[in-house]
Amino acid sequence: MARQRKFIDANVYEEAKKRIHHIYDLHDNVVCSFSGGKDSGVLINLTWEVAQERGLDKVDIIFRDEELVPQAVLDNVFFYRQQPWANLTWYAVPLRSNKYILGETSTIVFWDPSGTRQWLRPKPQWAETLGDTEDILTQYSMDNVIAKNYKGSVAIMTGVRASESLVRYRSVVNALYDNYISQSPANTRVKLCKPIYDWEVDDVFKYFSDTGHRYTTWYESQLWAEDTFRVATPLNTENSKKLDKWAKEDPEFYDRLSTIFPEVRAQERYINDIDKSHVVKKYGKDLDGVELWIKQNIQEGTNAYRKAMAELQRIRRRAKTQPAIWLPHGNAEYVLKEFMKGSYKRQIMPVKFKDRNRPTRWNFITIIV
Repeated sequence: MARQRKFIDANVYEEAKKRIHHIYDLHDNVVCSFSGGKDSGVLINLTWEVAQERGLDKVDIIFRDEELVPQAVLDNVFFYRQQPWANLTWYAVPLRSNKYILGETSTIVFWDPSGTRQWLRPKPQWAETLGDTEDILTQYSMDNVIAKNYKGSVAIMTGVRASESLVRYRSVVNALYDNYISQSPANTRVKLCKPIYDWEVDDVFKYFSDTGHRYTTWYESQLWAEDTFRVATPLNTENSKKLDKWAKEDPEFYDRLSTIFPEVRAQERYINDIDKSHVVKKYGKDLDGVELWIKQNIQEGTNAYRKAMAELQRIRRRAKTQPAIWLPHGNAEYVLKEFMKGSYKRQIMPVKFKDRNRPTRWNFITIIV
């Protein structure tokens, strides 16, 4: 059955509300995942609109506090926590992630219980924790923690938008039906839902302008620092290359961050010498170079390492018969860049998809004909 793109007489606002109604119809419990940012901010306010239409007086919301969060973002989460319609659970639990510093990727644990480093700030008194346990969670194992609070099926809605990356775009156009709903890899009772997947950034800010709902002032700081509008921790692959902008956006936050992680200041100072272009030139000559980068930057024996090596083997097989779309210009720079972005955690797409037309704003819906 062929899939085609068609325009229909609808807009993303109405379609998103229809999807949220549908998610409520399908699941026993519905939870919004809120980061404090603009996209999930749209989500929780849209869900409150839908909840009122369904005769409900509360919206369940979870916030995963990743410790290295600017105060302006925390203030926004706290504002919504105080709203009478928001049943917001604030989680401050040990959570594994990656940091990219001085050209190398390593593991970081937010709210590290080991005592090996100082926390950026104290845990909020109202936050849910795991007590004295030293269990370290991941993005997906958090789904189990959330599901324990509910009986029956659980839908966790996020503010993921397809236009933010090719990986996110592919994740919502592969399925034939309900392509904004997918199974959690950690729990069979949990579905992950993306009801605003076809919104563009203009749609997001138009919604806030039309409704007057609050969004974080962090974006104003990013505007003055000429940064992109994104709420994320400062040590991930992309943000760690813009630490000079973080220093402008929130100097006090940056000072505390660099006190705990002194390598941050070296990263800011020498980023031009160790940025992606330097790494790509060193490792991107061929797929053997990509394998070397994996071995030097992803810890051997971890799930991430196994996924990366398996994905590289898949690409090696594909590149033998289709070198033009996997090794354009006769090198592996494109493949290496995708690994550096973490695309291997799902699936790296060949270069021919990179410049495909993306869905544009307003009225775009993928349908089956």
